[in-house]
This record gives sequence, structure tokens and C-alpha cells, in this order.
Amino acid sequence: MADRNTIQKEIIHHTLCEMRCHPTAATVYDRVHLRHPTISRSTVYRVLARMAEEGKILRLDLAGGESRYDGELRPHSHVRCRLCGTVADLPAVEVDRPLEDGGFLLEDCAVVYRGLCPACRRSGEN
Repeated sequence: MADRNTIQKEIIHHTLCEMRCHPTAATVYDRVHLRHPTISRSTVYRVLARMAEEGKILRLDLAGGESRYDGELRPHSHVRCRLCGTVADLPAVEVDRPLEDGGFLLEDCAVVYRGLCPACRRSGEN
């Protein structure tokens, strides 16, 4: 039988992957708590942070908002609605390495497009 920590990690990971909406840690906790009220908020936050550090999930640190999490590890890009903040997946794009690194040790590159989601476009509030 798996230990409690392993079961909690599996529950949290499964919940994140089924959500597919790039939720915040708070949103993941709310969903987990509905089905498993004994899992604490701090456990969900800690497990998500650790899984992101280990490369088991993605942490999206998007400007102007809380970190979002993504269980999809295949290469892909993201798009974020500038009005409602909805985040969605887009097919991966090839990005050339910059000619100059400014002295930085480049570790990663994330492509995030900004625009209007279909619902915000329909509402006409652009």
C-alpha cells in the first residue's frame, strides 16, 4: 500500500491534469478539497511547488498574475486573455536562441501570446 504522501501527490497530480485550465494553486486546492477534504491547503501548495521543481508539471509565471500550473509536459506554447486572464495551450513554436545572452545563463524559454479569448471577443469588451 502506498504511503499517505504518495497518495496525496497522486490525487493532486491527477486533479491538475484533469482540469486542463492552467489553474492557480488555490483553484487546485478547491477542487482537491471537494473530493478529499482531509488534504490541507499547505499540502497542495507544497506538492505543486515540489512537482514543478522536479519537472513533473509546469509552473507558468505569467506577468500580472499568480503562478498557474500545467500538467501537460509535451512542448507547447500558451495564450492568455488580456481581459479575463484565461490561459490556453497552443502548438509549440520554434524559438531561436538569442545571439547575445547579456551575461545570463539561459535555462529556459517560454512563449506566451496575449490577446482576447473567444468569450471576451463575443462580449465586445475589448
